[in-house]
Amino acid sequence: ALPICFPVTIWYSEEQLEKIIHTLNGQDIYPRRYFYPALNELPYLAYQSCPVAEDIARRIICLPLSAEISFEDVLRIIHIINSVV
Repeated sequence: ALPICFPVTIWYSEEQLEKIIHTLNGQDIYPRRYFYPALNELPYLAYQSCPVAEDIARRIICLPLSAEISFEDVLRIIHIINSVV
């Protein structure tokens, strides 16, 4: 079964998002990009400008979520993200 995820929008920049992902990966936490790239940027579709969708697609990640994640792990993930931003 695929793991459940919790989407989070980073309100800074794609560079900040990449730094968060890198830092979480260093702690064996593996978020993934979500709706990236924006659908209008897929190479097999004709490009149409969608600046809001493009911006959000660059700043959203899915954090791991399951019933097995302890409250302490949730707090640890929050702490790691806050330490980066």
